[in-house]
Amino acid sequence: MKSSQHSSIFPSKEYVRPNLNWECGHLCKGCPCRIGPSPKGVCRATYECSPRLEVKPGEVKGHWTCTRPKSGGGKCESGPFPNGTCCNAIPKCQPRRSLRSIRNRVVAFTIITSFLILFVGISRDCWKSFINPGPLSNVHASATFADIHTKQSGGNTNSCSACHGSPRQGLDSWHSKAFDSLVHGLAPAELIKKGPLESSAMDVNCSSCHAGKKFHQPNIATEFACHECHKEHENRGFIPQVDSTYCMTCHGSADLMAAAREMGTTTDPHAFPSFGSSASLKVQPRTRPDSGYTGVITAFATDHPEFRQIRDGVRDENSLKFNHEVHLRTGKIPRVLNCRDCHERDGRGEYQRPISYEKHCVECHTLQFDPNTPTDGKKPGIYLPHGDPYYVRAFLRSLNIQYEEYGRSHEGITSRDDLNGYVKEKKVGIEKLYQSGENLERAVFFADMKGEIPGGLRAPFAGCATCHNVSEPESDNATPAIKKVSTPDRWMVLGKFNHDMHQKGLACLDCHKVMTSKLTSDLNLPSIKTCVECHSPQGGIDDRCIRCHTYHNSQPNSPSLKSPEASINTHAAKPGD
Repeated sequence: MKSSQHSSIFPSKEYVRPNLNWECGHLCKGCPCRIGPSPKGVCRATYECSPRLEVKPGEVKGHWTCTRPKSGGGKCESGPFPNGTCCNAIPKCQPRRSLRSIRNRVVAFTIITSFLILFVGISRDCWKSFINPGPLSNVHASATFADIHTKQSGGNTNSCSACHGSPRQGLDSWHSKAFDSLVHGLAPAELIKKGPLESSAMDVNCSSCHAGKKFHQPNIATEFACHECHKEHENRGFIPQVDSTYCMTCHGSADLMAAAREMGTTTDPHAFPSFGSSASLKVQPRTRPDSGYTGVITAFATDHPEFRQIRDGVRDENSLKFNHEVHLRTGKIPRVLNCRDCHERDGRGEYQRPISYEKHCVECHTLQFDPNTPTDGKKPGIYLPHGDPYYVRAFLRSLNIQYEEYGRSHEGITSRDDLNGYVKEKKVGIEKLYQSGENLERAVFFADMKGEIPGGLRAPFAGCATCHNVSEPESDNATPAIKKVSTPDRWMVLGKFNHDMHQKGLACLDCHKVMTSKLTSDLNLPSIKTCVECHSPQGGIDDRCIRCHTYHNSQPNSPSLKSPEASINTHAAKPGD
């Protein structure tokens, strides 16, 4: 029997073989190339032919001849280029899988899926471990959380439904849920989408327990889902702390920061949380930057801006006169002080407690206007009250009563005649020092540290003007005005800090350069360079955003924003954050 042979004109190179996994992308146009894709699906098209060099007898160089077959149109009119390259380049295509390859993949996927379903369905333990996303954290797995969910849901004990909405629905809703999953979660555009997921209905369930937690600033371009930062089902302990990578999703994106900056120009300033959002927190009123806090930041140690108080040259507007150098250097005052003599940390070791005259100043500044009265322990025998200028003036104008009470309580004088004589003696001593009651009042209010009084007079003690800003009375027989002291509790109100954590290995003077500070207006805050020395990859100390910053903000209508200080700061706020 004669074996079958292909015809000599059969286009074997153009034959589309159905057993191959890839086919030419030009096949749909009816003009596939003769070479075809590689076994890995890469287009191999180059030129329509490979020109052949023909050298006739007597020729030295010869000439190039087109070798395109008749099935491809025969020899072209232009012919090859002088360098032997075909003049007809084949455009590249995008090879596609053949029907055979697609069918093989569908069959393999079906078989593997069927085996997995059988394996999971046969064993109950495997089924549970397969659908279980992971252990719950201690908070969400506690009995207290279960009780709260049961009360809020009206008796539903399904713990999954506390966060996930699907368990609350019946089996009759499976088709709608499947359609939603196909449109959103399983849609190709969603599967290849980059970046965190946007907020969903599950975030409403989070807010039902975490009330008052506003997502972030009102000018944020996109709100992300809670579980993008707070990863549940990771372990049975605490929920893992938020990594700075999630913060950089927005703050490291120039486009998102530009969008936030644009939104800030049209956002109501009252919607931004105020610097003075706490009624118990005293802060110096400040306004937000014109462009808000929308600079691009990728890491604390590289491009975090300088602290705004230092960058803007903020000064302390407190009217109290204080010189750190005088109080800390040897020889300036009778007893050299250190930082802890005045600055005491709060119960959590984070910030410093407010400084008071009665606790920190009275030991040296005793307000002793009568040096002839014996001392009582560390305090003088009789001294001026501190705090209210009207009370000070009333005290001076009632010296007869004050000396009489002192003679009775401290000197043990009980006889009326003896008390009168004691008071008269004290009044004579005061007149020798000040000549008149008016001079006594001016000395008390206007004497400085050296005892000098405006007008050329002198006093034997330092008066109110030593530490306070005292102004002349507005009218005759009026009380001099003393500007109220207002010492802010915080300066960096947008960041948190813990002094106790920094006292190991560091001293106060390592960060606060106060040995040369002479003015009250000096903030003496450390710069960002001081912090980066430790809080950086080189320093080895944690430099994550959440170490200093709090992400969530209170609701704008929170009761904490209704204090007078908060109202002042809110009205002073500018758009942007």
